Amino acid sequence: MKMINSIFISPPTSRKSLSHLDLSTPSANRRYIFLILLLAVLLSACSTVPVENRNVSSAGGFWEQDENTDPRFHHRAMEADQEIGLLYASGNEVLVNGARVESTLDIKNNAFVSTGPKSSVRIEFMDGEGICAIQIEEFSVGNGYGDTANCEYSIITTHASARTRDTIYHINVSDQGTEITVLRGLLQSSLLADPTQSVIVNSGEEIILTADSIIGPRPVSFEEIERRIRWRDNYDFYKSEVSWVKVLVGAGVAAGIVAAILRGKSGGSGSPPRSPDPGSSNNSAY
Repeated sequence: MKMINSIFISPPTSRKSLSHLDLSTPSANRRYIFLILLLAVLLSACSTVPVENRNVSSAGGFWEQDENTDPRFHHRAMEADQEIGLLYASGNEVLVNGARVESTLDIKNNAFVSTGPKSSVRIEFMDGEGICAIQIEEFSVGNGYGDTANCEYSIITTHASARTRDTIYHINVSDQGTEITVLRGLLQSSLLADPTQSVIVNSGEEIILTADSIIGPRPVSFEEIERRIRWRDNYDFYKSEVSWVKVLVGAGVAAGIVAAILRGKSGGSGSPPRSPDPGSSNNSAY
């Protein structure tokens, strides 16, 4: 479900442009007052809330990256100009194709996502309507963490390439090599320079790939895994959310306010004035 990023409020309409509207009738008054109040209700019902469980994956999986890295994201089942996922930004140095992102953004295929100091992103990918094949490219430095869900993922770093599905993983890339840790599932990785040298990494294992060698896989402890993914705790992600309960309650209150205003304009009860008693006028003549 797409989120409401903003609500556009048009500038005030001039008196001339309102000349064709009949605001003198109760029905017109009721309609415009109600619309104004309803807009106020919508604004008050929209709030920013944290992404609660960051380990829950969308249908297309998710990816989180640490500061100071800039991979590119390609959905092989989608066209070049199609949206492939929703990005959440944390920090002041998040760029998508060179443009700064402050909160959330629907990113398009082949987007470059850069994070500067003390900044991170989370991307929740679309599943491609049944065909899901996501490629993370040009990942040359930094930390990444992801859950592939039911998608096929391909990750290409300076030293290695990896293919996986139904897997949770952590990856760290430095000048010396690429370190891949599998938290759940399994992953096939090979040297970028020589794809014939490949190995399967199972849950609870790690592998290190350099420019010309493969070290491992070897088992890793729970404590080691916790240390590697601890950088995720440095960031919080937020989303905009509309409380429809508040909207419904507010709409009812707005309708009541409109009715009260119109009752006041019509003289309170709205009953027609009583005609004078003929007898009283005759008595006053004497």
